[in-house]
This record gives sequence, C-alpha cells and structure tokens, in this order.
Amino acid sequence: MSDKGTADNTLDASGVLVNGDNEPVCEKRDMDNTDKHDDKPVKKLRGNHILALALRRMFKGPAPTLDHIIRFLSSGSGHDKFWMITQYFTKIIVWLYAKRGLKSAAERVRILSGLVADYRIMIRLVGLAPMAQFIRYGEQYPAQSRVLKWLDRAMNLSLVCYYPLEHAYWLGAHRIIPLSDKAVENAGYWSCRFWAVWVALQFVHLGEEYRGITKRRKNIFIQGKIDAVKMQEELDAVEADTKSWKIQLLINACYFPLTMHWSIRGSTFPDVAVGCFGTVAALAQAYNVWNATA
Repeated sequence: MSDKGTADNTLDASGVLVNGDNEPVCEKRDMDNTDKHDDKPVKKLRGNHILALALRRMFKGPAPTLDHIIRFLSSGSGHDKFWMITQYFTKIIVWLYAKRGLKSAAERVRILSGLVADYRIMIRLVGLAPMAQFIRYGEQYPAQSRVLKWLDRAMNLSLVCYYPLEHAYWLGAHRIIPLSDKAVENAGYWSCRFWAVWVALQFVHLGEEYRGITKRRKNIFIQGKIDAVKMQEELDAVEADTKSWKIQLLINACYFPLTMHWSIRGSTFPDVAVGCFGTVAALAQAYNVWNATA
C-alpha cells in the first residue's frame, strides 16, 4: 500500500483494518474526531457564559460615570463645549490628513468642522436673554473693587455689541435677512473685534483678581490668633480660587490669538493653529463644566 503508516496496519479475519495492538483503526479515528467535535460546543458555551457575566456586571447597579456624562451633555455649557471640542479638534485632523495626501478625507472632515461651527453660532441666537440676566445680576451684586466693577461694565458693553453683530452675520450669511455680502462680512469682523475687546479686558480683570487672591493669602498669615482648622479652610479656599484663576488665564490666553485672527482682514494665521488654540480652550472650559456637574 502507498498510504503512510499502512506497514503497521493489517486486516484481521473479519476484514477490519487493525493496528499493531490489534485495535480497529477506523474506530480510533472516529473517536478522535468525536472528541474534537465535542470540544467545540463546550468552548462556545464557555464563551457565552463569560459574555453573559460581563454584560451582567456592566449593567448591574448604578453607573455614576454615565450619569455624570449625561448631566454634562444636558447642561447648556456642556453641550456647547462638546461641540466646541469637535469643531476645533477636527481642524487638526484636517491638517494631518492633508499632510499625508488624504485630500478626500480632509475635505470630509473640513465639512464637518464647518457645520459644527455654524451650529454653534446658531444656538447662540438665544444668548441675548442670558446675557441680559447676567448684566442685571452684576449690577445688583457688583464687585467689591471699584476697578473690577467698571471692568465688568466695560466687558458687558462689549458683549452687548458682539452678540447682535454675530446674529446679523449668521442671519445675513444664510439669506434669512436681506443683507449685502459686504454688510455680512463687516458684521462678522466687527463682532469678532468686540469679542477681542472683551478678551483684552479680561486680562486686566484677571490681573485685579490675582491681586485680590494674593492679598487674601497674605492676610491669612499676618492676622492674629486663629484656629488651625479655620486657617486651613481659608487657605484651601484661596488655593481653589488660584486654580480657577489659572484655568481662566489659560482659556483667555488661547482666545487672544483667535480673536485677533478673526478681527484682521486677510489674516495669515494657519488654520491648524486655530485648531490647537481652540482645542485647548475648549478642553479647559469643559473641565470646569465637568467639575460643576459632578
């Protein structure tokens, strides 16, 4: 015979092929095949059991992280910051795709970025009412510092000019109100210029805030006898305000080049830089909203 291993196999008196130990070869092969086939359902059953346990663990009991995400996205600020991150981070992706020669993918992501930017302007159409409430609250409970009080008023005035101009730009660009292309362009530039004024004033505001924080910290150490626990509480409050101040400074520092870029006709500021500064500002603001919705 030409098959491998047949030298050790013989036919018994009944014509059955047996090996050297006088065991039927076919039956042994059938038993081996049966063992292999029987092992598959066992493995499948074991895999289904593991999946069931994983799903049970996933959906059993409370989900605090998921609840936090929903609270974040359900808030007005959290909703806007999610789309702000999308708007600016996609600009970085566009740059990366374009650098690698993926023009079609870059164009698709660029379209997404533009749609998100347009959507964010649209939802700010209702921003006048919250702004009016904020101004009213600021006048009812003004800052203790005379400088901060007048800074707040100047910043509020810049927003009063910014919002209507941005609304006019968006409505005119979409042909909802009859405006010439030149008027739409001017509305867009001047709205950004008033925003730039707000950002510049915010630097002065942050400087005054830092002076106040430094003064508070100094007073804690120079005051007379004070309980150690109360002193630590006051120091913790100062540290929390210092941390918040640093985040606001970072956000404003990122907004400054963006507002200058959008305020200057023919600016050559690269779009990828807009994406980088915007993404950092968005993440810093999202961090604040995330903590506020904890």
